[in-house]
Amino acid sequence: MDYIDFLQSKQERTVFEGLTVSSDELNKNMFDWQRAVDSWALKKGRAALFEDCGLGKTLQQLEWARQVNKNTGGNILILAPLAVSKQTAQEGVKFGIDVNICRQQSDVRPGVNITNYEMLDKFDTSSFVGVVLDESSILKSYMGKTKREITKAFKDTPYKLSYPPRHWCYTI
Repeated sequence: MDYIDFLQSKQERTVFEGLTVSSDELNKNMFDWQRAVDSWALKKGRAALFEDCGLGKTLQQLEWARQVNKNTGGNILILAPLAVSKQTAQEGVKFGIDVNICRQQSDVRPGVNITNYEMLDKFDTSSFVGVVLDESSILKSYMGKTKREITKAFKDTPYKLSYPPRHWCYTI
């Protein structure tokens, strides 16, 4: 066995098939390109969308979460900074997507739920089939406490989506 074979034998392999959702089934408020991107992310099952500011990422993440819930029957948890949760839930109303703001596991309702990163320890993460990390720069610190907690908590969660921080939109 050569060194490359040895390294490949040590790799952890995850075989996962996402969801095939037609663009026609996605939220009618989305632009065609947003539907294409969401269809791709749903098919992958695990994706990161690094789009620029003002392109409608909130609608995309909400529709992704809604479709995962619709197609699996499982609950979704969106993790966001504290100030973003209420805004995201309001955007959901605007686009016909119910988003439940919750602070602990007992607040969770069937469908799409949102909480802030600091409340993660109040949830049974194994009860969610999907997670969305809004403003995912929280993961940038390789050995950061929050990154380690999130990675461990959602290790076996089949559907995962992450978005960049909003402040990236305003940097030069």
